Formats: sequence, structure tokens, C-alpha cells
Amino acid sequence: MTRSPDPTGAVLAVAPARPGRDESGSDVVARFARTAADCARVGAAVLDLAPVPGVPLAEPVRAVHRAGLLARVAATPDATPAELLSCGADALCAPLDAPAEFLRELRAGVAERGAALHLLARGAAELALLRDVPEPAHVVVVFTGDGPDAVAAFASAMDQVPAGTGRTAAGVGPAGLPVLLTALAGGAHVRIGRGDTPDYAPGTPARDDAQLVARAAGVAKIAQRPPLAPERAAELLGIKT
Repeated sequence: MTRSPDPTGAVLAVAPARPGRDESGSDVVARFARTAADCARVGAAVLDLAPVPGVPLAEPVRAVHRAGLLARVAATPDATPAELLSCGADALCAPLDAPAEFLRELRAGVAERGAALHLLARGAAELALLRDVPEPAHVVVVFTGDGPDAVAAFASAMDQVPAGTGRTAAGVGPAGLPVLLTALAGGAHVRIGRGDTPDYAPGTPARDDAQLVARAAGVAKIAQRPPLAPERAAELLGIKT
């Protein structure tokens, strides 16, 4: 992972804690609204949303926008392209191994709406699929490695991303902090939050998503890549606001 860090700063995205099964639709939307507002205050620019059964996608997207953040929605084949494209998201994030026709529909739809299509790689192996993607704009790499070789494995994986493609890195579980540090040093943007890493430290659950964002913001400043505002983040993420 040898690219020079972006001197303008880093985009901090948030993967919020997943809703509980007993939460009503209105409770889910209200919780996303609180999370977005809290995370915006400490440096986040993007909130990642996964579809929640029984909750229209547009409702949490609007809640995120009211907090001043960009909304990126997980584009899984469980939802139709029409549903995803009509929810008002600033970006859709589709798995690299999604059906080709599904990806083509999303790519055409976001281009008409000024939104962006990001691609999700769940580990190093899926990054090889980027070879078949024409001019990928941005990839979100979710890394789950652990142990003494985790940092080297993560850096090697990120080197597979083609030059000119934007990169956001997320570490799951114990990989959260090593990925954060390595990504910031290597020029990537980062995703943090209890949806990826529920603990603040081993054996210590994070109080909320904002606590993890605040730590990432502090590390980003130390790395001389301060958190970017949503307006600048939109430019780097291919979003036309």
C-alpha cells in the first residue's frame, strides 16, 4: 500500500450498529437520525445504510441528509434496482460479485441521478474481480484478518486496487484499529462504526458509533489527513451534489 496520502484529508464513513429485531420502523429511523447527528459533530461525512425489512429506504436516507451527512446505501440483490435508485441515496455500494445485469442497471441509474456506484470487496480474494469492471470509481474493502500478519495482508490487498480508483477501508472486529492506522498512512479513506467493530478496545464495547468516529478523527488529524466535510467528501466519492 504505497500510494501517497491525499493531502486534502480523509473521508470518514460510518457503519452504524445494526437495528434490533424488536425495533419498529420509526424507532429504526429515529436511531439512524441520532447516530448521523452525533457522528456529524465529531467528523463523519458519510453514513452507510443497509436495507432494513419493513422500513422504506427513503426514510433513513432522509434522516441522514437532515443531519448534513451523505447517505450510502448497501445495494444488495434483495432490493430491486428501482427501489435502490429511487431512495435518494448519494451513493449505492454493490458487492463485486453481484450479477452483472444488476450492476449494469445500477451504473446506468446512478449516472442519470448524479449519484455514485461504489463496489464492495469482502476480503482480498474479491478484489481480483475488479479486473472485469470497466473504470471502477470507488471500492470499499472490508478486511477481516487478524494476527501478526494482518497489516501486511491488508496492505497487499489494497495494492490490488487499480490506480485512479478511490479506496475506503473498513476493518472488522480486531482488524478495526490496524486497518484504520494502515489505511490513513496509505492514502485510503476509512469506515468505522459498530456495524464493523463493536468494541472500542478488547473487552470494552464502544459506547456508541460516535465514540469510534471521534477516535478515527483524532488519528486522522495526527496523520495530517484531517476529516473532510461532506461537501469535499462528495467530490472525492464521485457524487454530484
